[in-house]
Amino acid sequence: MGNQVTGLIDKFEAFLKNIAAVCLIGMALLTGADIISRGVLDTPIFGVEDIVAVLAVLTTGLALGYAESQKANIGVEFLYSKMSAKTRRIVKIITTSISASLFGLVTWRLYLYGCSMRESGEVSMTLELPTDMVIFALAFGFGCFTLTLLKELIKNMAGGE
Repeated sequence: MGNQVTGLIDKFEAFLKNIAAVCLIGMALLTGADIISRGVLDTPIFGVEDIVAVLAVLTTGLALGYAESQKANIGVEFLYSKMSAKTRRIVKIITTSISASLFGLVTWRLYLYGCSMRESGEVSMTLELPTDMVIFALAFGFGCFTLTLLKELIKNMAGGE
């Protein structure tokens, strides 16, 4: 059961990483097209700011879980490397527990914020895109990030590194 859950979380991480990569490529292509359009045709692409902002949010939010699983985050290695293996494990358990709690709270609050945006009918300025969908997607990304942290916490508590 534990390996199935871990495998499912890993698949979510990979899936969201791929979506984030597509969003990043989309941002680059759209920005390049807008620059060319402004230079050659002397007219910007309508709504490019809204679309790039949405893609930037999605890129950041959806890549968090994968970045965490790849240890692509910032750490205080100098201090950490001076600790004994037991102390490192305890510190890792404490910091991962706090992080999972914090990002679980962020996920929940983002969901509630998305609900309030849906109720109010909030849309983006230029294209009038519904902002609640972006917030829900971000909440989903943070939720998967929280699951990744919980997966690491369980692994650390079981004695793995």
